[in-house]
Amino acid sequence: MNAPRIAIGKVIADVSSSTLRFYRQIGVEAVTMPSRWNVRVTPTRPHIPPTQRGPAPAQPPPWDRALLARIKERIEAFDLAVGAINLPVSGNILMGLPGRDADIEAIGTCLRVAGELGIPVAAYNFTALRPSEGYGSLDGQGRGGADLRDYDAARVADQSPVEGVGRHDAEAMWARLEYFLEAVVPMAEAAGVRIAVHPNDPPVPVFRGVAQPLSDLAGLRRLLAAVDSPYNCLFMDTGVITELGEDAAAAIREFGPRIATVHFRNVRVLEPRYRYVETFHDEGDADLLECMRAFHEVGYEGMLDPDHTPRLSGDGLDMRQGFALGVGQMIALRRAVT
Repeated sequence: MNAPRIAIGKVIADVSSSTLRFYRQIGVEAVTMPSRWNVRVTPTRPHIPPTQRGPAPAQPPPWDRALLARIKERIEAFDLAVGAINLPVSGNILMGLPGRDADIEAIGTCLRVAGELGIPVAAYNFTALRPSEGYGSLDGQGRGGADLRDYDAARVADQSPVEGVGRHDAEAMWARLEYFLEAVVPMAEAAGVRIAVHPNDPPVPVFRGVAQPLSDLAGLRRLLAAVDSPYNCLFMDTGVITELGEDAAAAIREFGPRIATVHFRNVRVLEPRYRYVETFHDEGDADLLECMRAFHEVGYEGMLDPDHTPRLSGDGLDMRQGFALGVGQMIALRRAVT
């Protein structure tokens, strides 16, 4: 299908008939596709993320063109468009280790394959250690007894480094990120694929001795200025911007032309950056109607993905009921402004 300019999106981990049919039925129009062939239903993430122990040291093999074409054709056969694909970034790159140049070349091959197949966006993260240990489940504490997820940095007040990862200060992380951008953005331009980095989430500035370079608006501005190209983009997350204590709609209006894909979600902030609760779309601190209006005003073209959802009673590991509610609310918000 040809997705609308602002498309309701969803990341998927498999291309089973059940998954593709369900998301199309509830109104999803475009997906972030997997790079592996998998026709068994696979949840995209657990309710509480596992403890992170650092990045994989080496870059996975470059994408196989024939395999990605097969996956893309499978998705399109269910009347869904492909809006993005997730791009892995190795520990060699993130930690400045020998072998990073070879890994960057492998990324260039991936981008060429994506461009040849018409995949418009490659999304990635840039952190040597994600601070996921602070998440917790607020079972039964949401509306009507829904299970919510919260983050409290006090749960991980012990900031001792992780063995095999060590300490990495902000300038070291920035030097590696800028090295990566200077090499990869020209590859993205040549391939016609926009690369989009997600803000560090949770957005604590340092976790176990590892600086998080993209944990505030200043970091996002610095990233875009480092290589000023329309192919060097942001993966906007209305939840993360709100976690910072910032106005998500204002950030959309600031960064508009450089936003390539979006997580569209809400949180209730208890302490900016350090304590918050992930909520239903209509219950958090972000004005998502105003965010939708901002996306419309800046001429955004791409996906809005609900990303997280509270867990509803009787829902399965893939939390389809929660995502169905979120998608329905997003469709209504889009209609309200367009």
